[in-house]
Amino acid sequence: MKNRALLLVALVIVTGLACGCIAPGITESRPPPSPSPVQSVAAPLTIQINATPPRYNPAMSSTIGIRLEPVKTSGIIPPTAQFTWATTFGSFYHWGPPDFKVIELGPEYTGTKDPVYWSYFSEHGEKERLPVNITLTVMEPSTGRVLANSSLRIGWEDPLGFTAIVEGSE
Repeated sequence: MKNRALLLVALVIVTGLACGCIAPGITESRPPPSPSPVQSVAAPLTIQINATPPRYNPAMSSTIGIRLEPVKTSGIIPPTAQFTWATTFGSFYHWGPPDFKVIELGPEYTGTKDPVYWSYFSEHGEKERLPVNITLTVMEPSTGRVLANSSLRIGWEDPLGFTAIVEGSE
């Protein structure tokens, strides 16, 4: 019986060793998994031009023109960004506080994200007017890199082009 008990103990020990229950297991010395490098990817800058009022003619006393304001739709506008406005007809103007003085900026203007106004003057004997294209380019001045573009089309209510109508932006 003693032999049987020894045999049983030996069998339990061998079985325990075989399955790793008795002897401490060998741990692998793998380094903990490192987090994968996540690069923050900023959404590209996109802008639209908000234009008000949607209809304008120079006889209106409530405004000096169509107010054009850049509106960010995605991304981040750097604080040093430059905004360049260009038009195929008419001119840009600044009008606002503190003195509400009208300042002509010309058919191409580079400034900040502050709104500008677009207007025109009729010339005596003008023929039918073509639609007007206004573009806005946002640029990083230190690199010259274009960050975003937007455009706006202005049409005419009548063939001689007395009343301008905002047709839409791209």
